[in-house]
Amino acid sequence: MTAMSGAPWSVSLDYSHDAAFALAIRDALGIAGPPGLPPVAPPPELAVDPAAPADGAGAAWRHWWDRVLPSTGQGGPGAPVLPDAPLDRVVAENFAALQVWSAARKREVARATGPGRAVPRIRDFLREHEQATGVRLAGFRLDVTALPVAGSVFLPLGGDRIAVSIALLSDRAEYLRRILAHVGP
Repeated sequence: MTAMSGAPWSVSLDYSHDAAFALAIRDALGIAGPPGLPPVAPPPELAVDPAAPADGAGAAWRHWWDRVLPSTGQGGPGAPVLPDAPLDRVVAENFAALQVWSAARKREVARATGPGRAVPRIRDFLREHEQATGVRLAGFRLDVTALPVAGSVFLPLGGDRIAVSIALLSDRAEYLRRILAHVGP
């Protein structure tokens, strides 16, 4: 979605429809995990059979999640990452609703980070911090994925991956403060 680079750091921001789908299905079926990620907000209206969480749904969901949002940042655009049985049927039955819901969340990310909001750019914020403190930040690279979850979430996933809530992106000052705290001295 957006990328920022400057010497010696870079931050990229993206939104993952696959991760949004996985989180929405997690909540609809009452599957636990992953720690640190609250329920989706707002939740989509999905048609889910109360008996749907069949044996293996939790394990299938965890496998799906690990493919959708790997900590290594090796994911990228391409074909959708769909779950295995028994979750594949739930996704197929709700695919249109999930698409509409997720597209609306992606537009929220665009509004929260768009240039029309006159929000400070990360590059400028970090340079101002370096000038004010006299401390040059060490080089870093961050791949930030915006997720449609409730509250102000900043969750390091490992490596150079971070998950953030759309609500946190909307509070630009807090988002920048958390990025600085994560990479700063």
